[in-house]
Amino acid sequence: MRFAHTLSLAASTLTLTLAFAPLRDAEACGGCFHVPAENTEVASHRMVLSVSQAQSTLYDQIAYSGVPSSFAWVLPVKGTVTIGLSSDALFAELDQLTQVTVSAPNLPCPSCNASSGFSAGASGSSTGTGVTVVAQMVVGPYETVQLSSADPTALTAWLTMHGYAIPTDVKPIIAAYVGEGFDFLALKLVPGMSVTAMKPVRVTTPGASPVLPLRMVAAGAGVTVPITLFVVGEGRYEPANLPWFTVDASKLVWDFATNSSNYKKLRQDGFTASAGKAWLIESAQPTSEPQITSDITQLVTIDPMHSGYADSMGNGAPKAAQDDLATLFGGINASSLWITRLLAELPRTSLSTDLTLGAAASQMSVPNALAAAKYINAPPCPCGTATGTGSGTGGTSGDGTTGVGTTGAGMIGAGGAGGTGGGGGCGIGRAGETPFALYGVVAALALAGARRRRAR
Repeated sequence: MRFAHTLSLAASTLTLTLAFAPLRDAEACGGCFHVPAENTEVASHRMVLSVSQAQSTLYDQIAYSGVPSSFAWVLPVKGTVTIGLSSDALFAELDQLTQVTVSAPNLPCPSCNASSGFSAGASGSSTGTGVTVVAQMVVGPYETVQLSSADPTALTAWLTMHGYAIPTDVKPIIAAYVGEGFDFLALKLVPGMSVTAMKPVRVTTPGASPVLPLRMVAAGAGVTVPITLFVVGEGRYEPANLPWFTVDASKLVWDFATNSSNYKKLRQDGFTASAGKAWLIESAQPTSEPQITSDITQLVTIDPMHSGYADSMGNGAPKAAQDDLATLFGGINASSLWITRLLAELPRTSLSTDLTLGAAASQMSVPNALAAAKYINAPPCPCGTATGTGSGTGGTSGDGTTGVGTTGAGMIGAGGAGGTGGGGGCGIGRAGETPFALYGVVAALALAGARRRRAR
């Protein structure tokens, strides 16, 4: 069942986090700032952007190396925003719905067919420093403040004075956003709170705003920043100001020796060809809002504490989940709901332009269930070969084992007389027709030997 799979995915994610402990999850979107003495680095982002005519909501799930004693985050915004808490369960659900699987092809040999896959406070107050505090409040474990300033130097000074360590190379980025009329949302953990108390944060702005602030993502980033983006909206979305590509399914090759395909290589080839600047559209399809709502609701009902929506006492999960889903789908026509999954592996040098998304010129779906048409390292067949045909001379063993034919007609050749006292075996030839008498034997062998394999 879908719910059981969601719990399994969450459990395996936790296991990996514990096993490879320098990676920790932090939640937000924008630039990550830590105290200068800490050696931390953003390893990857998973983002959700929900877009409707009424509102736009941005989520982020950040994996970082190191264990910062403090966490701070700054996001450029326009106007007053609404801040709320989300959960890792939402990201797990969207990931499960949209992840790419590749199935192995069927081999010509009947016995070798495979169907595997790899699958609140004061507002509007001037600080007297050239910075206006538009709003401030405590949201869960975070202190948040919305700031406005026409002076980037004053804004940077205010942030520094209030515990936000601004890297030198990020100051010009802040200045550029200020020059473009942006305000800023700054967020950090409440004093005394540890990073284990962190939850995903969602930031909602009025109106449609399909833009990701990639320039600010550079703060705290390493040499390369992998980003997975789920766009929730009406119809398929694609990058409007940056290159993008899809994987050509006709180039998929299945390797039976490793039980996997070359999907990852084709994906990497696309990134390499664009010098890391292109976005891959992995999937884009109509999606069921009731399905997502049912999965999340079921999770918070059965295990509210581990759903990520409950407070420290295990209370409030149903209401928190309901609010989160209402925000995610806010203003979107349920009958037109799509989720577009995009992936990028951006060099830090490519984080100089914000990503603008737009409705795709083609509203054709991009399926996430793919089938390889080609294969290598096919396994041997117990009766008949994948390419050979012909009638054989039969085996020499008296127990009816397989003989190897050299001439004749049939992909699966007729068995020879066999040894004395035996019933004969299957011959393996190289050209012609298959004798009908062998179909029953082949079918029995196929049922006895077939295995279903799933792999990513």
